[in-house]
Amino acid sequence: MTPDYVTCSNLIIDDIVLADGRSFMNTLGGAGTHALVGMRVWSAQLGYVGTVGADFDPQHREKLEGLGIDLRGLVERPGYRTARAWQLFEPDERRVEVFRTNEEEFNRLKPQFADIPADYLTAKGFHLQWGTFAELTDLVARLRAVNPLICLVWEPPLTLHTVPLAEIQALLAQIDLFSPDLGEAQALTGERASERALAMLQEWSSGLVALRMGAQGSLVATAAGERYRVPAVPTIIVDITGAGNAYCGGFLTGLGAGLGVVEAAARAAVSASFALEQFGVPLFTPGKDAEAERRLAWALERIVPYTGALNMSEMSWPGTA
Repeated sequence: MTPDYVTCSNLIIDDIVLADGRSFMNTLGGAGTHALVGMRVWSAQLGYVGTVGADFDPQHREKLEGLGIDLRGLVERPGYRTARAWQLFEPDERRVEVFRTNEEEFNRLKPQFADIPADYLTAKGFHLQWGTFAELTDLVARLRAVNPLICLVWEPPLTLHTVPLAEIQALLAQIDLFSPDLGEAQALTGERASERALAMLQEWSSGLVALRMGAQGSLVATAAGERYRVPAVPTIIVDITGAGNAYCGGFLTGLGAGLGVVEAAARAAVSASFALEQFGVPLFTPGKDAEAERRLAWALERIVPYTGALNMSEMSWPGTA
């Protein structure tokens, strides 16, 4: 299968400890896995570019294959232990990640452009959370050279604020959607208020900016100056790990399918809602399609132009636990 959408990111086995003391060990995770969950809501032709070791649990491989994900880009590195980390949650939803394997090897042995199967390069879109800024810049240039029409979604690292602004802007010119969470946007812009951070990012970017704010939904801005407030879709929250990655994956499928920004953003919100409902990788039964369409209709009815400061009561939702 040649995938329509691909993630080039990481695979991590999560050992999750919630604020109430409950723990969920050996959970398949990582930004790439969660982004694929978000894509899978809307597409069944997906590819994974990531790194694992010989110790990669067969049950995790089976889960990914069960979603129909092509794993030819999932590279097994000799002598590498599959990345594993504690995910520790505080009552206010803050998450602390503590690596249990060698973080230097995790960064050094990440997938390279040469590891990407040739047919992946013809995909409609790539989700990117990968490498140093210089490495990512080179990867984007290579992807664009091979496939000028490819849609690229970038989730930035917290360290991006150390990169000169001119270099960030140069990279943003090659990116279709730039999607930081609120903490990343604040660190990058130096602005605490979400609307001011969004305005600054919108000024820097020649594409779309989606500012992810968890339970408060998201704010989306276009290069033409349009702004939209996207509510979070109602669901029962089980685990917030990876909801932002799933949001980006859903957004990518909308842009790759040529949809308008509102419908692509609605897809993103729906994808995040599915990611919140379980630990690890969900099962996508036939009923999921109808439920996705129901949630999509809910979101489309509630996405509105954004003109000022957030009304938090309008951005949050009932029915969560």
